[in-house]
Amino acid sequence: MDVRGDKKDFLPTYENLPKGPIKNAVDEVIQTLKNDSIIGEHVKHEQIPNYYKQRHNVQVLYRAALPKGWRLIYTFQTFVKGEKPKVLVLELMDHNRYNKRFGYFKKKSG
Repeated sequence: MDVRGDKKDFLPTYENLPKGPIKNAVDEVIQTLKNDSIIGEHVKHEQIPNYYKQRHNVQVLYRAALPKGWRLIYTFQTFVKGEKPKVLVLELMDHNRYNKRFGYFKKKSG
């Protein structure tokens, strides 16, 4: 598959990662995707953050768990007959940012 990263949300984070287990894991996920394999967990449609729906019109979303609680979020772009499937890597984030993006932090009542 063709794999590309979102210029706003993925590439800056990826490019600033130091060499190490997280960057190595990201590279492995990308290589797996390039080899026409799906990796990670499918996110239920009702759990897809509005951010992705509005920004990229995402209908199908996957998340791959990485070392130290990091997550790699990706989707498939519209398939055109005769073309290879395309993957858009949307975001790479640590656990706290992931929880915020997916709305897993609950407000405490005071």
